Amino acid sequence: MRSLSMSATAFGVVLGLGALGAAAGALTAPALARRFGPGPMMLAALAITPLTQLPLLLASPGLAWQITIGAALFLQLACAGAAGTTQRSIRQIVTTAGMQARMQAVSTWLTSGARPVAALLAGALGTWIGVRPALTAGTLLLLIPLVVLARSPIRALRQMPDPPAAPLPSPPAARASTPAVPSPARTDDARHDRAHGGGAS
Repeated sequence: MRSLSMSATAFGVVLGLGALGAAAGALTAPALARRFGPGPMMLAALAITPLTQLPLLLASPGLAWQITIGAALFLQLACAGAAGTTQRSIRQIVTTAGMQARMQAVSTWLTSGARPVAALLAGALGTWIGVRPALTAGTLLLLIPLVVLARSPIRALRQMPDPPAAPLPSPPAARASTPAVPSPARTDDARHDRAHGGGAS
């Protein structure tokens, strides 16, 4: 911000454009996934993301560069919103109902827990080697998700996967066969019939 002589208002506008980009990416993610396939769409989004860092690396003070950085941030967060929404949808589809809460808890813990650590490391790196070299290192790190996805079978996913088959219900337990116990009334009737029948014969 100080290096680019950007005012607080301009900085707020740039961040606002980024937030609009994230919302636009999340809203258009389903249509893009249907049109191009979830795998190719996420691959393209992750390939565009490092390129959106170039204006920030090359920028100098001036209104034109501020507009360019805002547009680049809009595109960067739009790609992040589209790819993030799609990968979360895939993860929820392929996870069984009984594991949904655990899956979401682990994902939230990993992403939320990594952010403060990454912020501290980025600040330390910027202080140690300078702002632009630190931004360059961050741009190179953005290639890691692209490489991981490019080596994954998900890159060729052309439609959202089917949910896992529901487990078959277990067969009901066999009922234990219990011997029939004649009622006392029926027993007395049978004895009475045998007695009268025997007398007649």
